[in-house]
Amino acid sequence: MTYRADLIRIVQNVVAPAAADVDQHARFPRAALNALGARGLLGMTISRTAGGGGQDLRSAGRVVEQVAHVCGATASVLRSHYSAAAVLDRSGPHWLRAEIAAGRHLSTLAAFGSSGAVSSHGDVVQVRARKSWVIAAGEADSYVWSTGSALWLVPAQAPGLLVPADHAGMGLRGTVATCVEADPVRVPASNRLWSEEPAYPWFLVLGAAVSLGLMEGALAAALGHLGGGDPRTRADLVRMRLRTDSVRVLYNDTLSAVTWHPERSVDRVRLLAVTATEAAVAVTDLAMKVCGDAAFRRDLGIERRFRDARAAAAIEPTVDSLVDSMEI
Repeated sequence: MTYRADLIRIVQNVVAPAAADVDQHARFPRAALNALGARGLLGMTISRTAGGGGQDLRSAGRVVEQVAHVCGATASVLRSHYSAAAVLDRSGPHWLRAEIAAGRHLSTLAAFGSSGAVSSHGDVVQVRARKSWVIAAGEADSYVWSTGSALWLVPAQAPGLLVPADHAGMGLRGTVATCVEADPVRVPASNRLWSEEPAYPWFLVLGAAVSLGLMEGALAAALGHLGGGDPRTRADLVRMRLRTDSVRVLYNDTLSAVTWHPERSVDRVRLLAVTATEAAVAVTDLAMKVCGDAAFRRDLGIERRFRDARAAAAIEPTVDSLVDSMEI
């Protein structure tokens, strides 16, 4: 099954026209997600046995990057949804997998922050914790919630789930990312998810796809404005191109490692996450530099991509935490 034509059409006709408004008003990109869901793109990574497209991480990355080319916030929502769906497809209930496959259910990760405390009361589990940088907070239909080594399916309507009303931030504003608190949240014991392995590599690799999209978008906007003929800016434009291409080489290499040698790919995934995040900040900064005063015009979208890249660098796990986890 191919989604390319539908994706291009949705990006051009729905995502791109709304990107500035999504950013300016911190508005969740519901119209874009509905369009993507209706064409099977929200459920493309769910197994075919549940009605999904059976696509892999590489395919999800193509979608995330292309969307990030015009809207980093919408792409980041997809990043978290696909990461959560990778877990749910392995151990979630069939009915939920079918809903995701049909484009009627949006999930997200609540994986960073305190692991909290878990207690059992018969067939009910009580979770008390606070999670940071939860994308699509208050908008997703479910959360894949981490408590140490365990994962839980937490419906958005679960009793005790608290989501602040104010989501505005510097960048990626349409993700409505914020802290979510379980105070406590109560779910059936059967909502335990038994597979956490896919969430980490999917979230980090798809974060690199967001970075690639932001870099490509910033470079395209700068070239469209400048034309590339000014010798005063050409060197910086070349640097932007080289930095983006170097990340793409590492990105493709990491995807191959995750596909063929997942047990040995952890360090490669971390390296990609650090490299892509820092490159996106550098490339969008250069885009601001070469375009001068024009970079602040909203119609170019350069300052939006610059803010989005900065905000993406603050999403857990941060660059510093990833670097600390790597060996010298």
